[in-house]
Amino acid sequence: MTSRMPVLTRWQSSFLGAGILMLFGSAACAALLGAFLTLLLALPARASADPPGDVVSRIAAENAALAAQLATGEQVLATARSDLVGLGKSQSDLERSMQRIEGHAQVHALARAFAQTVIEQLSVLPQTERFDAQRRQRDGLLEATNEANLGTERALDQLGDIETAVTARLAGAQPPVPEAQRSAIEAVARERLGEQRALLQRLDEQQRALLQALQQSDAADVDLARRTDEARAELTRLLFWVPSPPGSRTISDLPQSLAWMVSAANWRTAAIFLGDEVMRRPFWPASALLLAGGLYLARRRLQARLVALAPTAASYEHYWIGHTIGALAITVALALPGPLVMWTAGKLLAAAPQAQSFTLALSASLLAIAQLLLALSAFSGLLDRGGIGRGHFGWDESLLTYSRRALHRLAMLFVPLLFVATLNGLDNAPYANRQSIGRTAFSVALIVVAVWLARLLRRKSPLMQRLYARAPRSGAVRLHGLWLAALLAVPLLIAALSASGYSVAAGYFFGRMLISLFLLLCALVLYGLIALWVQVERWRLGRRQAAEAARLAQAETIGETGSEVAEPRPPQLDIAAIGEQTRSLLDLFITLLLLGGIWWVWRGGVPALSVISDHVLWTYHASVDGQATTLPLTAGELFLALLVGGVTAVAVRNIGALLDIVLLQRFEVQADATYAIKVITRYALAAVGIVSAARILGVGWSDVHWLFAALGVGLGFGLQEIVANFVSGLIVLAERPIRIGDVVTVGEVSGTVSRIRARATAVVDFENKEVIIPNKAFITGSVVNWTLSNQTTRLLLKVGVAYGSDIACVQRLLTEAIRTHGDVLHEPAPTVFFVDFGDSSLDFEIRAFVGSFAQRLRVQHELNVAIEATLRTNGIEIPFPQRDLHLRTLPA
Repeated sequence: MTSRMPVLTRWQSSFLGAGILMLFGSAACAALLGAFLTLLLALPARASADPPGDVVSRIAAENAALAAQLATGEQVLATARSDLVGLGKSQSDLERSMQRIEGHAQVHALARAFAQTVIEQLSVLPQTERFDAQRRQRDGLLEATNEANLGTERALDQLGDIETAVTARLAGAQPPVPEAQRSAIEAVARERLGEQRALLQRLDEQQRALLQALQQSDAADVDLARRTDEARAELTRLLFWVPSPPGSRTISDLPQSLAWMVSAANWRTAAIFLGDEVMRRPFWPASALLLAGGLYLARRRLQARLVALAPTAASYEHYWIGHTIGALAITVALALPGPLVMWTAGKLLAAAPQAQSFTLALSASLLAIAQLLLALSAFSGLLDRGGIGRGHFGWDESLLTYSRRALHRLAMLFVPLLFVATLNGLDNAPYANRQSIGRTAFSVALIVVAVWLARLLRRKSPLMQRLYARAPRSGAVRLHGLWLAALLAVPLLIAALSASGYSVAAGYFFGRMLISLFLLLCALVLYGLIALWVQVERWRLGRRQAAEAARLAQAETIGETGSEVAEPRPPQLDIAAIGEQTRSLLDLFITLLLLGGIWWVWRGGVPALSVISDHVLWTYHASVDGQATTLPLTAGELFLALLVGGVTAVAVRNIGALLDIVLLQRFEVQADATYAIKVITRYALAAVGIVSAARILGVGWSDVHWLFAALGVGLGFGLQEIVANFVSGLIVLAERPIRIGDVVTVGEVSGTVSRIRARATAVVDFENKEVIIPNKAFITGSVVNWTLSNQTTRLLLKVGVAYGSDIACVQRLLTEAIRTHGDVLHEPAPTVFFVDFGDSSLDFEIRAFVGSFAQRLRVQHELNVAIEATLRTNGIEIPFPQRDLHLRTLPA
């Protein structure tokens, strides 16, 4: 049994060394740690080469390794403490610089020198990626040091009792220690293990100190990163409206700026650093390159799959909304390879040291252009002939082709110009580049956008020609010149803002303009996605209703032949009305979503709106955490309350269409139950909207409890009938004793239920008059529902024949006349009974059943005609009422 090494294992030592190398990357430290690891790993090998019984030499080798580790650890600890001091100094320098700049900012006469100072301060601020990289490296070193410290503590526990440790060492020696030498070896081993315990105690203290220094460095790094973000935001705010107008230096700096941009040395430095970063952490760059390459090679297959997912290819029978979502994912995947490679390179270059300003500027430019290129490529994919725009949303192919070509022409000029502008105009570029090449390229790029918009939306362009043809009197056509001028003014004004020296403000507005534009495109895609889903669901609902109508028609035909009972027709939904209501609700939803997104994007750049929204209209008293306080009501809260009320009104009016499609199509809910659910949902939405608006306005229960108290008093006098009718309406909707389309008799009114409202129910009688019946009558009174559970209804016909007629023959003839009628049900079977000896006739009663209430009058008429013809043909008389008159003449 070999002796165990009571310190770090090989993998722990390697891990610790790698973490230290990552955190403290100096050449001297790397050489020192390399030598230390070689020594640490070689010592156990030399110990194992000694004679097996030489326990003392093995312990001495372990002590030498511990001494070497302590020596290296002292330098690592010193480096960690130096790093902690450097973080504190960086934060102090940052605070000093910010105080100096903020002091100069108090002077209102700010010009070029101040702007240059702020820009230079921005350029020396460390990037977020650097903080993240250092934090990851420090976390790795913390983990390795903690693991090593755990091993040291276990080794100290094993040496807690020296005598036990000596006995264990000697017992495990192979070959065994001779008895003659045992006493001498025990004494030496006891001394060496004592030295080892002292070394381990020093190593434990050193590792604990290193852990503490690393934790303090981590906290200081987090604090410095937070303060750096705050300083960057403050410096950007100071630069927002500080002008740096062009002058003679703008032209004179142009050659120097061009030399910096095209310098072979700068590009070589960036390429070398990129290669070093790829070699240092190859996993995720290689993964990104493999993904981009795989997507590029699978381009044709993805395009074929994109075409196959279209509803016209999959057919509405098998189509579902996941097909369009999958097509969107494929569109993004087709646009991903180039932007993914650029983004990967930008993220790797972001870890460059602060001295490599060109590398950092190139990183920021690549990251910005990668996002822009991804958005442009994805939108171009939507406009492709086999893309989602034509295959899923049904957009016009000729317009798509025209728009896609125009977008390609824009990208060929706009993307390179913007790359030059970002490379020379972001934080790490020299001030001269920002004021010359960066400003010029940015202004030219915006002018290109304005020219492109003018050509795309001019009067004679295909897009506007189609708009003029489809809606010649619409507001968009009538105000074409006005809104086109406003649209062109946006990029031109931003270009003028940049040219006049407000570069930061121009860049801010340009970025928000791009994000708003892409939000609009995303809203357009979302609208098309939801509209397609609604269209498919309407198609399926219409087909289902058509199939149901065909089945009922077939059942009625079978019923006429007498082989099966005909089923009644259920009430049908108005699909056209569903489409209009759903479109209205969809327009509201997309509009609110888009406005909310645009507000979120622009809220920081439009301070005037925040001033208006924060204006206090009045104050109100409220209870916060059990304490009475006075709170302000602002104009923004009032606007929000009005918006909630408007949205609630639109939702209450149009939610029924969405419930119709979802409930009927997905959950097989009957139409009458859907109506009840829709009404209750409207009540719930109205209640939630009213309560939400009231809470925004600061109206709580304590403010309105007096109103409910007054309402309770009013209920006792004159409002009890209204409340009773409202509650009765809820009971009717919940229990459904009557439903839309039922034929009912309430008192002297008979008709078909057409509407159930909060207070009353509308019944259309047989004269087509609408009778309004309070809901209370359906709960507290007697109601006859002819069609509640069964549409089958009985006809009772009375027929009288003359005295002397053959009763059996009459019964047979009446039975044959009834049974031969096609609409009379065979089950229950019709019956004929001789029921009474009348004054002038022998009275018979005929009981027959029909499938629906709507057939009663027609079938009754047809049966009466058939009975009269049958009796007349067979010579059976239907007598008139007979009276005997006796005349008496009285004496005069």
